[in-house]
Amino acid sequence: MSYRELTLQPSYYTTTSDIAKEFYNPVLSNTVSYDRVSGYFSSQALASYAKGLEGLINNNGHMRLIISIDISESDFNLIKEGYVLRRELKESLINQIDLPLSKIEQVNFFNLANLIANGYVDIKIGFTKTGIFHSKFGLCQDFEGEIIYFTGSNNETQAAISHNFESFDITTTWLASPFDQQKILKARDEFERLWNAHHSDHIIYVKEIDELIKNEIIKYDKGRVILDTETLTTDALILTIQDEKLVIIDNLESYVIKPTDFFITQRMAPYFYPGYPDFSDDLTYVEMKKVIDIFNKYSQRKKFKFIVSSRLEKYLEEKAYFIEERSKYGILLKGQDEKVLERFKKFKEIVTKELSRTLRDKQMWSAFYMQQMKNASNFSVPGAGKTSMIYGVFAYLNSPEINKVDKIVMIGPKNSFLSWKLEFEENFGDKKRLKVLDIHETQHNHFHIRMDSGEKNLILINYESLQKYESVLSDIIDQRTMLVFDEGHKIKGIQSKRAQSAKRVSVNAGYKYVLTGTPIPNNYQDIYNFLNILYSDEYNMFFNFKPNDLLNPNPSKVEEINDKMYPFFWRTTKQELDVPPANEDEIIQVNANSEEQAIIDLLYLKYGDNPFNLYIRLMQAASNPELLLKSIDAIEMYGEEESQKWLPFVNDKTIVFTEEEVSIIKQVSVTTKYKAAIDLARQLYKEGKQSIIWCMFVNTIDKAYTDLRLKGMNPAVIYGSTPQEERDSIIANFKAGKIDVLITNPHTLAESVSLHKTCHDAIYLEYSFNLTHMLQSRDRIHRLGLPEGQYTQYYYFMLNGQEDRWNTIDEKIYIRLKEKEERMMKAIEKGILEPDPTEDYQEILDLFKM
Repeated sequence: MSYRELTLQPSYYTTTSDIAKEFYNPVLSNTVSYDRVSGYFSSQALASYAKGLEGLINNNGHMRLIISIDISESDFNLIKEGYVLRRELKESLINQIDLPLSKIEQVNFFNLANLIANGYVDIKIGFTKTGIFHSKFGLCQDFEGEIIYFTGSNNETQAAISHNFESFDITTTWLASPFDQQKILKARDEFERLWNAHHSDHIIYVKEIDELIKNEIIKYDKGRVILDTETLTTDALILTIQDEKLVIIDNLESYVIKPTDFFITQRMAPYFYPGYPDFSDDLTYVEMKKVIDIFNKYSQRKKFKFIVSSRLEKYLEEKAYFIEERSKYGILLKGQDEKVLERFKKFKEIVTKELSRTLRDKQMWSAFYMQQMKNASNFSVPGAGKTSMIYGVFAYLNSPEINKVDKIVMIGPKNSFLSWKLEFEENFGDKKRLKVLDIHETQHNHFHIRMDSGEKNLILINYESLQKYESVLSDIIDQRTMLVFDEGHKIKGIQSKRAQSAKRVSVNAGYKYVLTGTPIPNNYQDIYNFLNILYSDEYNMFFNFKPNDLLNPNPSKVEEINDKMYPFFWRTTKQELDVPPANEDEIIQVNANSEEQAIIDLLYLKYGDNPFNLYIRLMQAASNPELLLKSIDAIEMYGEEESQKWLPFVNDKTIVFTEEEVSIIKQVSVTTKYKAAIDLARQLYKEGKQSIIWCMFVNTIDKAYTDLRLKGMNPAVIYGSTPQEERDSIIANFKAGKIDVLITNPHTLAESVSLHKTCHDAIYLEYSFNLTHMLQSRDRIHRLGLPEGQYTQYYYFMLNGQEDRWNTIDEKIYIRLKEKEERMMKAIEKGILEPDPTEDYQEILDLFKM
């Protein structure tokens, strides 16, 4: 932080201000150079000069202190001529170094001694003729070279110091007029002349402090900077905190704590590293509270005094207060309360200046909400422009006025990388140059990522690479980083390696955001990972949902979950962004011919006792019977991650078709449903319209590609094995109108790709119960950016069985999808979160209920 961000007063008086809290502590915590001239030499005076000095240590700063001392004219002349201090004068000064009376003064004096011993503070003594020189001023400089000059009245007396009285006025480089700037320049010149003994008026002579006097001060060095008066308490064990780490101060005289105590080796073992008395660096708020409870019980049993420092108590209170206040503030922001309007106007003004693209009002509020909350989720529906909202946050935080963030680290699906690059250029235009590190563009090792990351403003990592690059990401993600988890629902499994890596790399990020349009794709346990990523130890403090509580919560627990979650996520709908509504779905139903019906009947005969296999086989039979002669591939259908839960249900190895049954299947090379879908794609092509065909199976994708090419069209395919570079090229060509039909599957391309500018027709040839895939696939062509009046049309193809015969499942799947979508929309309207199971076994069982 720079001085410019501090709230300063023109004058300070101890009669009306807590000067240490309001001036010394905040200023010196941001200071790299501190020069001070003052007028009295005593332990109390030295203690008063040491206020806030511990802030210098974190900045590796330095203080130069000149203390003027009244001596007789004869002594003054002797010192000037190079004589050492007379024994009587030296003893007089040493006698003034004793322990101040108050605990606070003792702490300041001990700290000054420590800083002198460690080279943070240099002292010189300015000898003056009695009654002539009592100058008092200070000069502080921050990292950016800004200076604060403070000077007190000339009535500083020993009595004033004894009563801890202080008063001074300040002048700053960034607020001063040209006239007042001269005060700072002259004060700097005056200090340098004094420090270097170049004073020309012969009223003061400055020399190095005598070693005996210096050593007398250093005797009071406690070997550390003391931050609490309680740590000086005798015969007590004190628990305090320094740099957010627990520290034990053992002043016990009546009891000796042994590292071999059962208490240390068992009860406290999880909290120490490598061992007593050193605590682990990463203890959470909740763990710190447990440590205090254990120490309280231990001290009562062993009958010694245990103290929790006020500094630690305040730290824990602030931790608890922060998350509670964030909750209240989140509600104000979501309600666009008038209390936040001035901040919003300032935010909007800077973002508008920094971006080339104009954000919609709802997008601007979303970006403002995320910036203000610092750590938050964005559950806006797919197609609402979440990426632009993030770039709005970055535009503000990376602006010259704010300058709090250097880069975005985006962890997400590799499909999203192209979108993040294109959206950067569309949002910033020529106002900010994209400097990207794409983990897949070239071969990067850990060394190159570390070396290259410093100059980049966008770093792209896919989820599959997260564990591989965890250590280097932990190094480059810092307080000036915006960490974004795109499609955050992909961080699955509470104990999964991916989830643990995500939590660890997020610890040091200055700003953290989780983006997903489907926050709860399975059950309420889905919120556990991203809440722990965003709020770490505050999760247990505020949310404190146990994994088992989230699995099947009762209605009261669901209400509690939503109440606690509500302030911490933003959700924008396409209706709020005035995206033109899509046309009503066009349902194209075709009836099975006798050959197709024979296959349907055969499948019920063969798979009637295995609902999952029957479900898959009926989908295949409706569009591509050739697949029935191949084994079921759950990975092909659901993708590698989602397939794991279905593998136990795949059991078709025992099913063997007879030669006659194979003949029945081979009679249908092209189904009525498949032919109708290809004919529609051909018709749209004749009308000059692009289309996208959604399938479930790779064989169907390849078949459609071949048939469309034979009809004189230029199709392209994307599925799991398509290399990323090739995918990006196909998408770019499709957007450029060079490809007529794109054929793909939802677990490959349903996320993070925008195709809406040139394509407005989507054909659903094969589809499952997975509502997430369905909605995300629809949103590829229906999203923010469509002009008013632009149509969007979805076509669903269904094969129906003949009357009074076994039926297919296309229509039942579609109806169930619509029921799930309606329930989801009602939840969005109410502002609540509900699970949206992608697909479950019970749904499949229900398909075949008579």
